[in-house]
Amino acid sequence: MINFFRKIRQRLLTENKASKYLLYAIGEIVLVVIGILIALQINNWNQQRIAFEDEQVLLKILKIDFTNRLKELEFLNTGRQNAVNTIEQLMFLGENPPEFYKEYIIDSLLATATTTYRFNEKFSTMDMLFNSGKINTLSNDSLKFSLSNWPTLVEEMLEEQRLIVTNYEEIVKVLDKYVSLRDILQRFSWSNYEMPKISPGTVKKDYQGLLKNRSFENLLASKRFLLIINIYDAKIIIKETKKIIQLLDNDIKE
Repeated sequence: MINFFRKIRQRLLTENKASKYLLYAIGEIVLVVIGILIALQINNWNQQRIAFEDEQVLLKILKIDFTNRLKELEFLNTGRQNAVNTIEQLMFLGENPPEFYKEYIIDSLLATATTTYRFNEKFSTMDMLFNSGKINTLSNDSLKFSLSNWPTLVEEMLEEQRLIVTNYEEIVKVLDKYVSLRDILQRFSWSNYEMPKISPGTVKKDYQGLLKNRSFENLLASKRFLLIINIYDAKIIIKETKKIIQLLDNDIKE
């Protein structure tokens, strides 16, 4: 009987020891799992922090670019409107020729009317954004949509701009027959450029003949039309650009 109880006691001790080992092993496994989960969470937090910092840098670059674009668009639209007004003055002079033409006034009007007011067609920041796929890393869907739509709006304006450049080339051909391009370009005053002074041209000028020329009048009318459409499209882009800048401001964390 004593041997029987000894065997029972030994068995219990063995089972108790096995249970302790099992609990210890389970505890070790739990600790390892917890350690792995903590490491994964830390890594996830670190990846999120890096992604956030990268996005912030991108947002700030975009804000600088679009702020500069906005200034350029507004500046050019002011010039385009001045050109429209100047063209209308030239048309009025064609319909109501003065007794005497003041050369410096007519040359200044022609300089303003013939300037093309071209928007920069290079978009290095936008190209980088799309070509690198970084646009997909932006967390704001409204911002992504606006950025994706912006180049399409700009292209509509650029199409008119290219037609205006072609129009300018045709106008120059007519001007060459009546006036001095040398003197007209001397009156160029757009964007704070200061042309170095040179002696007046020696070409005989016929302002009345120019303003009565059918081709010149039609070219001016065409340019006025294109400028007005250009101004309208630019206003749409200006509005969208301001919206993008606001979205960027909302997402930039100082």
